[in-house]
Amino acid sequence: MSAIYDLFDTPSPDKGEKQPLHARIVSKGTVDKEEFLDRVHKFTGISHSLLTGAMEAFSNEARDLLAEGWTVEIGNFGFLSTSLQCPPINDKKEVRSTSIKMKNIHLRASRSFKKEVSDKMRLQRGESLTRPKRNSISRETCLVHLNLYLATHLFISRTDYCLLTGRNKKVAITELNSFITEGIIRREGVGKLSVYIKV
Repeated sequence: MSAIYDLFDTPSPDKGEKQPLHARIVSKGTVDKEEFLDRVHKFTGISHSLLTGAMEAFSNEARDLLAEGWTVEIGNFGFLSTSLQCPPINDKKEVRSTSIKMKNIHLRASRSFKKEVSDKMRLQRGESLTRPKRNSISRETCLVHLNLYLATHLFISRTDYCLLTGRNKKVAITELNSFITEGIIRREGVGKLSVYIKV
C-alpha cells in the first residue's frame, strides 16, 4: 500500500512573497498498541501475551534509564533521549534544581531504519481531510449530509464529519458544536473518543 501525501502552502515571512509548496504525509490514523501487537504476532508467531509482556518490560526499563540520564538505543529504531527546560537565567547561581524540569523525550531514528522506511515507502498523491477547502459547501448542505449519514449510522466522529463535508478540524468542531446548541445532535465521550449522536 502507498503512503498518501498532499502539497501545502509554505508560510512566508514576507506576506507579499509566495513560497514554494511543500509535501506532507496525510496520516491514515493511528495503529494502537493492540493492533500493533496483533500484526507482530501474525508476522512472528510469538504469542500475544508474551509480546505484551515484552513491550511492557521495554517501556519500564527505558523509562528508568531515561530518568537516570541515559540515552537508550532501541534496536534498529534509533535512540531515546530527554531534553530539559528551565526559567530564563543570567547567572548559574540563580538556578535551583527544583526549577529545572524534563521538557520532552526524543526518538532519533537510526540511519539504517530511516533508509529501510525510505526504501519501502511508495508515495501517492492524495488530499488532506483537515485542510481548509476553497468553495466549501454551505452549512445547510453539511446538515443535510449529516442527517442522511445519521439515518444509517448510530453515530458520527469528528473525523468522519470532516470526510463527509470537506471541513477542516477547527471548522468541523465549531459546526458540530452549533448543531449541539440547536438540539440536532448530542456529544458522547470525551476528547478523541467523542462521537456525535442524533437527538
